[in-house]
Amino acid sequence: MVIQTVTVADAVADQLRRRLLSGQYRGGEQLRDTDLSQEFGVARPTVRAAVQMLVADGLLERGRGRSAQVRSFTAEDAIDLCRLRRPIEAAAVEMVISQARPLTGMESAVREFSALGDDVSWDVVADHDVAFHRAVFVAAGSARLLRTFDEFSAELRLLIAQLCPTYDSVSDLAYEHEQLLVALRSGDVERAKAAWHEHFDGSERFFLDLIRERAR
Repeated sequence: MVIQTVTVADAVADQLRRRLLSGQYRGGEQLRDTDLSQEFGVARPTVRAAVQMLVADGLLERGRGRSAQVRSFTAEDAIDLCRLRRPIEAAAVEMVISQARPLTGMESAVREFSALGDDVSWDVVADHDVAFHRAVFVAAGSARLLRTFDEFSAELRLLIAQLCPTYDSVSDLAYEHEQLLVALRSGDVERAKAAWHEHFDGSERFFLDLIRERAR
């Protein structure tokens, strides 16, 4: 049994990550080491170490000698995330079907998604959305594809947090993911890829519309 030691910097980074992904900070907002040091009651080097972890995750940015700044996103950034996501998830979907991988992870994610009420907060909805797609990568069995998804899904969650979207119907969104699962169960790679393509087209339009709305 391997016991992982959680450092103070890890704990601070985890708390900051939770705040970022719940939308407590605005895009472009500065997070000063001195302020964070006082707030968390830790030394500035500890704060700097925690901040560097989030810079590595793509959640914060930091220039030389400057305070950390919360990542902000343009329409081009959203398109770029989608551009990266499409091919690697298509590859994962093909691996799941061609290798007859178990669908239990996706089935569990869909059940939990479908159990949500329409009055649930948007960040909970986003967590379930990401959990379903991550389950696809887990099922595919490719450590590299999963690692790539985990790297950009942190940015994706931050984008969702900053846009703070509302969903007309959580049940409709859950149903959309149920249909993705149906496509996987069909065992037809082309059908599944077409379903994912349509799903990504809708997601891209959703993000771009929100970004443009915030810019007005």
